[in-house]
Amino acid sequence: MDPLVFLLSRPVIIAGAVLGALIASLGPILLRKFGIGGKSTGKVVARIGYGVSWLSVALFIASGFFYNFE
Repeated sequence: MDPLVFLLSRPVIIAGAVLGALIASLGPILLRKFGIGGKSTGKVVARIGYGVSWLSVALFIASGFFYNFE
């Protein structure tokens, strides 16, 4: 159960949220700046960032179910 404890730890959840936000907001801008891919590539990168952020939200909710905060 060690990997589950690691995934539900506070630093991992916060890092996932920050990483997802950075990918979603800066990813398409940097792709456009360096001329990599097209408009659809930027959309895919933004959606990947949103997915990482939602995964962080899901882990946050799961940590509330698995840990009893007293």
